Amino acid sequence: MKENKVFSAPQVGAEYERFIHKSGLTVYFMKMPHKTKKAAMISAKFGSINYSFTMKDGRAVTVPNGTAHFLEHKLFEGKSGNAFDFYAKTGAKANAYTSNDKTAYYFTCSDRFEENLDVLLSFVTHPFLTEENVEKEKGIIAQEIKMYEDEPGWQGYFTMVQGLYQQHPIRRDIAGTVEDIYSLTPEILMDCYHRFYHPSNLILAVAGDLDRKVVEEKLDLYFEQGEQLKEEKLEIQEPDQAGERYVEKRMLVSKPIFHLGFKDQQTDLIGFALSKKEAEVEILLEYLFGKSSPFFKELYEKGIINGEFDCWYDLSDYFSFCVISGESDQPKEVEACAFRYIERLFEEGLDEQRFLEIRNGLYGSIVMELDHAYPMVNRIVGNFMNGSEAIDMIGALMEIKAEDLIERAKKMFDAERACMSVINPLQQ
Repeated sequence: MKENKVFSAPQVGAEYERFIHKSGLTVYFMKMPHKTKKAAMISAKFGSINYSFTMKDGRAVTVPNGTAHFLEHKLFEGKSGNAFDFYAKTGAKANAYTSNDKTAYYFTCSDRFEENLDVLLSFVTHPFLTEENVEKEKGIIAQEIKMYEDEPGWQGYFTMVQGLYQQHPIRRDIAGTVEDIYSLTPEILMDCYHRFYHPSNLILAVAGDLDRKVVEEKLDLYFEQGEQLKEEKLEIQEPDQAGERYVEKRMLVSKPIFHLGFKDQQTDLIGFALSKKEAEVEILLEYLFGKSSPFFKELYEKGIINGEFDCWYDLSDYFSFCVISGESDQPKEVEACAFRYIERLFEEGLDEQRFLEIRNGLYGSIVMELDHAYPMVNRIVGNFMNGSEAIDMIGALMEIKAEDLIERAKKMFDAERACMSVINPLQQ
């Protein structure tokens, strides 16, 4: 079990503490004196990759794709009503999301924090699943699935992921198919709830001008002292190489949409080393492909790409990859140009001044996050799930040197671990 601990970044005057509730729940508390906004997020380490597991009684369970996402929807609907209706009365903004490796529920508010926290903890700890309301939800989620099936951006991204990975469960669709959803039962959902919503598999992060004692009292109302749940580590075998170098689909789009992904096989880092790696990749993406980069300027001026362009990094303790995406009538030229600039980096090295500008800009954006409740609870939860601490990013950024970035680029941007996905128009 992780011990109680205070984490701080004295250089920017920020800190938060982590403690373990008697139930086994991991809690992060960040005091933000004199701040109006408050936020809370509770997350379960349960996403689309967790489809096969063992129950406490030894039963082996395998669930359909989309189960974690379906359960997220159902937990919002308690016996006494929908959580959104309660939040509307208090003025809070609330939502939830399911990803490959977690499900998170959160709210932000300016006042009535205790009432909002009651709502959050109540619906997460009191599942209300009946044959009738599960059947009703199937129709709602089926419509959502059909919407995603018609969404070119999502289809391009997910096609890229399936091209990058050959065996990894990240290939499983987060929402599942309509057929998957209609095979779910209240019993399957309750098995997942008992396995993954155990307090020792949950994390709660709160931030704002709050009293820690009040938060602890609320936790005592909803979580009892209990036996720790043994973590079941996923056994994943994934080849180094991408499964496919180029994949495409045709959909109703006016211009081709591309996603170029790079798979990283180094997923064993934890703690400060992981924070440093994350910072290195973020800097590299901006340096190589950001909108201030020579790559972007060249392709934009030639009319090969437009303003619909982005690059980002996604990671967990089970996967790691980065993506550049956008619209282009010449997606293969975009890919070729990307690799030309990667090779140029290896041949010419880094422009030191530009590297420092990007690093300092990222540092500034992290410092700004430290002053806002929701960005911090979101970052804290995400980093904890990955095996690191959010506040470590401050120190990690300032340790990065030019040679670190070159070595990281060699590991990250390998053509054998890349996949280009293109959504082409129906008519060429």
